Amino acid sequence: MRDHHLWCLRPLLPNEPCLHLPAAERALTERHLLPVLSELEVFFLAVRRQLDPELERLQPVKLGKPYPLGQCLEIAQAVEKRLRTVEEAALPAEAAQGLRAFKAFLRAGGSLRQVWGDLRGQYFQNAFQLGSLYVDVSNDTVVPTKPKVEVLPFEAANFVPIRSFTQFRQIATVYWQDQIYPNHVLPELAPHCPLIHVSKAGRIRLHDATQYMLAMTRAQGFAPSEAVLSEAAMPAALFEQVCRALRDAGYRLPRSAEHGRTLALQQCQQQRAKRWHQDAARPAKIIHEARRINQQLVSRYHETRSQPQPTQERIMPTIKIDNVDYDLDSLSDDAKAQLQSIQFVDQELAKLQMQVAAMQTARNAYVNALKAALPVVPGSDTIKLS
Repeated sequence: MRDHHLWCLRPLLPNEPCLHLPAAERALTERHLLPVLSELEVFFLAVRRQLDPELERLQPVKLGKPYPLGQCLEIAQAVEKRLRTVEEAALPAEAAQGLRAFKAFLRAGGSLRQVWGDLRGQYFQNAFQLGSLYVDVSNDTVVPTKPKVEVLPFEAANFVPIRSFTQFRQIATVYWQDQIYPNHVLPELAPHCPLIHVSKAGRIRLHDATQYMLAMTRAQGFAPSEAVLSEAAMPAALFEQVCRALRDAGYRLPRSAEHGRTLALQQCQQQRAKRWHQDAARPAKIIHEARRINQQLVSRYHETRSQPQPTQERIMPTIKIDNVDYDLDSLSDDAKAQLQSIQFVDQELAKLQMQVAAMQTARNAYVNALKAALPVVPGSDTIKLS
């Protein structure tokens, strides 16, 4: 679904990537920001570099991935906070020039908004809308060798709002590698939270109780929720698994997935008739309830993982060294210590290899920039750098 307008006159959804007053935003952007676009990018890069050590210390790993992978929201929020207090004296000269332009733009009535949406049909991305510019201060959180900061005209970024749960599911399936099903197990919550996610590790979550996704379906009278809830009933095995996890949690559960599908669609009609999509207090209640449900599901997941499986023979963990398999449980304490040291070194080597790849990418960019900046030498059209 790539036919979204980049501007709109209706009220914006929370963090919606959309130019609300395009003529005014473009005029201010052209006056204050476009003449110093390079300096502006250097400014945001300087702020990001100031924050990196602190953010990496706070969360060195997220979902098994080293910083900055998967931390676009954390980085964007930290940058937004730092922008309120950043001082010119703490910046290099070129970055300070970008800061002055940024402040002049805001004083003139320009806007900076944190936005979230569909980036090029591949990712969910947190970024900023600065006037008519797209500013991504966490551009390296999926591919760590990419530049940390990207600044583009908003129209060129291919960054669009999420308008349906179908669009959301298409990206989430690839980006998060979750399996996603209609919520036919909790009908009363289904109009607001119509999806159930199952991660690769088997974790089950009710999704997606965020301010944006709730506002998206509420603004359309639950029509996006109805569209996915009207699909075939969720798998019976998954339905039973969720029911077992929630059976003692005080929820009214359907008899079957097909029964839950019928009830979920009825709830969309009934809640729309009651105008619950216009009840301003409703989203906070939904978010609270969704968190409670997900805590129950996570707790049940860990309980299940910790229980022995009597019907399955326990598989002894082994390691192969010089084509010989060794039972890890039978290794001596010294051997286990040496193995842990090897694993630690392997992890550090992986980090270094990522840094080398990033530095090589940066070097190539600097070489290309140098070539563009050098005067043309008669009789020569190449530069050799070793």
